[in-house]
Amino acid sequence: MKTHSMTTYAKKMFVILVAGFCLLWLTAPLLAQDKKADKKDDKKKFIEPYIVKRLTQNISLYSLGTLSPDHKRLAFVAAKEGRTPNLYIMTLEDFSISPPLTSLKWGATEPQWSPDGAGLAFAGFGDTGNFADIYVVDIKTANLRRLTANNFSDKEPVFTPDGKRLLYTTDQSPLEDAAFGILHIAAIPVAGGKGEYFTEDETSSVHPQIATDGKSMYLVKVAEQSGRHSLWQYDLNGKPLRDLTEEKFARIHKVIFHPTNHTAIVWAQMQAEQQDNIYILDLQSGAVQDLPEPDLPKHSPALSPNGLLIAFIAPAEGGNQLYLYEATTGQIQQLTGKGSNAYTPVFVTDEKIMFGSNRDGWIQQTTEQVSKNKAMITEEVKNDREIYLINLTQKTADEKKKK
Repeated sequence: MKTHSMTTYAKKMFVILVAGFCLLWLTAPLLAQDKKADKKDDKKKFIEPYIVKRLTQNISLYSLGTLSPDHKRLAFVAAKEGRTPNLYIMTLEDFSISPPLTSLKWGATEPQWSPDGAGLAFAGFGDTGNFADIYVVDIKTANLRRLTANNFSDKEPVFTPDGKRLLYTTDQSPLEDAAFGILHIAAIPVAGGKGEYFTEDETSSVHPQIATDGKSMYLVKVAEQSGRHSLWQYDLNGKPLRDLTEEKFARIHKVIFHPTNHTAIVWAQMQAEQQDNIYILDLQSGAVQDLPEPDLPKHSPALSPNGLLIAFIAPAEGGNQLYLYEATTGQIQQLTGKGSNAYTPVFVTDEKIMFGSNRDGWIQQTTEQVSKNKAMITEEVKNDREIYLINLTQKTADEKKKK
C-alpha cells in the first residue's frame, strides 16, 4: 500500500511540474513584453516642446535683471572667472555682452534701469561687504557713484518717474529707539545728497515699485502684530492712498502689474506654512484668483509684454523647471526638462523667454586632495549656470513628430 501511494504521489508531482513548465513556457513571451514595456516607460522622458538656445559660455549667472526702457538691452548679475557677482549688459539684437560694468569686491545685485536708459541703480557691497549700499553706474562711461554709506542695509532701489530720486528699502529706522531691523522705504536724490524717509510708519515697508502709469507707487507693508503682508498704494510724496489686499497674504515676494487690465501678478504665500504660489489680484475689487494647478508650487513669475502669458518656475521630475501659463486658454505647460535648476525668467518679447539654468550639467574638477588609497578625488564643484533663450514659435523636432 505504501509503495502504491508513493508511486501515485510521484505521478501527481510529475504532472504538476510538467504543467508548471508548460505554463512558464507559454507566459514567458508575455512577461518579456511586460519587462520591455516597463523599461520603455522608465526611459520615457519629458519632451521639450520648443527650441532652447544657449546664449553664454562660462558666465556663472546669478540672476537676470530687467530690460532697458527701449527693450534693447538686459541687465544681469554674473561672476566670470570665479570673481564676485557684478553687473553686465547684454545687447538683445546679437546677444553680445559688455565688459563688467562694476567690480565691487563683494559684488552687486538688484539692477534697475533709469527712465532714460542711461544708467543703472543697484545694491552693492564695497570693501567690507558687511552692509549693502545704493550705487548708480553710468552705462556709457561706467562711472560709479555710491549714494549711501552707513552701517545699515540699503537695497531694492527703484527710480522715480522723473529719474531724479531713488526709492529704496533700508533697515535704518526714522523712529527714535526703534528696534534694529525694522525696514522702511527711503528716498535719495540721484545727484547725491542726504536720504529722506518715504515711509515713517511703525511697521516695516519693503518692495517699492512705481505704478505702470508713473503717477503713484506701491509697496508692501508688514503688519506689526501678525507679520502678514499687504500691498499698499502711495502717492509719490509718501502719502498712503489705499490698502489693496489687507491681510490676505502671509508673505508677498514679488508683484508685477499688468499693463492694461488693472490686475497684478502676485508671487506670495496665503499662509506662512504653505508653499509659494502665484495669484492674479484684481486691483479694483481686491479679489484674488489662483492659477490652475494650485497644488503645484510656483515662484519667480515673469509677465509677457502683452500680458497674456506668465512664465514661472516650478518643480518637475529632477528639479525646478520653466513653465508657462496662457491666459487665453487657462492652461499651464511645462517648457523645459533638462538640468536641475531653472531660474529668473524674463520675457524678451511675447514669443521669447530668457532664463538661467544648469541644463548642460555640472562642471567636474579634480581636486588636489588625495584619498587614503592615493587616488585623486573628483568632485562636482561648480554648477554650470548659463543664460538660455526659448522661442515659443519654434517647436522641436520631437514635438513636431507628435503632431
